[in-house]
Amino acid sequence: MMEPYTLLIIARTQSLAKRLKGALGAERYVIRWAPSATQALALDLTPSLLVLDLPASGGVRSVARLKRRFDAPLLAICRADQPIPAQVDVYLPRPYRTQALVDLVETTLINHSPQTVCVADMSLDTASRRLQINGAVHRLRPIACRILAVLMARAGKVVSRDELFHRVWDTDDGDSTRALDVHIAYLRRKLEADPRSPKLIVTERGVGYRLRPP
Repeated sequence: MMEPYTLLIIARTQSLAKRLKGALGAERYVIRWAPSATQALALDLTPSLLVLDLPASGGVRSVARLKRRFDAPLLAICRADQPIPAQVDVYLPRPYRTQALVDLVETTLINHSPQTVCVADMSLDTASRRLQINGAVHRLRPIACRILAVLMARAGKVVSRDELFHRVWDTDDGDSTRALDVHIAYLRRKLEADPRSPKLIVTERGVGYRLRPP
């Protein structure tokens, strides 16, 4: 099993932390909360991601202090017309859907925290794009590696095609449909004993794909 991610939520109330905890689940994520940047700085932890409800004033100073203290990407939630401090790695304007925030959290972690992701007998190094499975080592194409990283992060659960388009190609339209099919076929040729009857990357018809760990 991969080590759980630690998310440090900095917001005036706990409602944001509670929403994320409910949406992400406790199995792969540890959620910590601080009501202000000052109180966050006093915490003894190593977060994987900072999620900051950007204050109306003093946002630049808060971001600078947090980035000096923690070696982690920072996701800011802000008003649509609010200036974004330069040190913010990614931001999400209000209003937003909780699922949009969850998708952005997971994408940011994959993009900014290269690491070895382990599920059952599968081990994927997202930095070198090397996958070890059943004693064999495969070097994956960049897009295929990103697709597999998303599927492994959600092992056992269905990942919709729309979500893969959004998280791998950063688009919500269907223009990448053929490309997705090509990369899934490529992964199956690499990983499946019989690509025509896949047991690892399973198609959920009309929805998307599910990674079924070996």
